[in-house]
Amino acid sequence: MNAVDRAIYTALSGATALTSLLAGGTADPSVFQFLAPEGQDPPYVVYFKQAGTPRHTFRGVAFENQLYTVKAVTVGPSAAAAGTIAQAIDAALVDQALTVSGYTHMYLRRDSDIDYPEIDPGGQRYHHRGALYRVMVDPD
Repeated sequence: MNAVDRAIYTALSGATALTSLLAGGTADPSVFQFLAPEGQDPPYVVYFKQAGTPRHTFRGVAFENQLYTVKAVTVGPSAAAAGTIAQAIDAALVDQALTVSGYTHMYLRRDSDIDYPEIDPGGQRYHHRGALYRVMVDPD
């Protein structure tokens, strides 16, 4: 996990308004990088880096410009719970300062929304709601 990954995890897992909505609660936050463990009960949050484009000057990297997927996954006929968790994700991330080892935080905002259903082979409906978040950090 790189420094920005760790900072995103810390921001999400430390937001009690968010973790209180998840299966693990505040004691064992259900926040996972890439994929939830097999058999994990929803609701939970999954996050991962979607893309990264460093911005350069003639002297090297001016700043890192990264896009992260952060989404709630819930189960059931309604997507309402996923929407509530997505709002809590927003509150935990948008315009919040990240502590990123080796970098100075510059910017963190929602870029675009994520909202789609998924149906497993057994007919169970899962809801994915969240957003793509743009993170900019300046190397120290």
